[in-house]
Amino acid sequence: MDRYLPLKANATAISVLVIDTDVDTSHLLENALLRIRAGAGLLEALASNSLQPETMADLYRLILSAYLPIQDGLDLLEQLRPQP
Repeated sequence: MDRYLPLKANATAISVLVIDTDVDTSHLLENALLRIRAGAGLLEALASNSLQPETMADLYRLILSAYLPIQDGLDLLEQLRPQP
């Protein structure tokens, strides 16, 4: 297994953000929870507001803002799964 694994969500074909798989698992877990909480908090805020037709143009930016930290958190959690 490679020590540094790229995050799945990238702006380019070359990954510049990576996960250090040699760190203590508690660090991976805490970072995963932080990112998932951030994404979930944004989704909760969006769910509690009714979007108006004029704000629909911003919907992609809002979805991306929630997706990125959640995907990063999932990537981190994947490292905590037992490897076969």
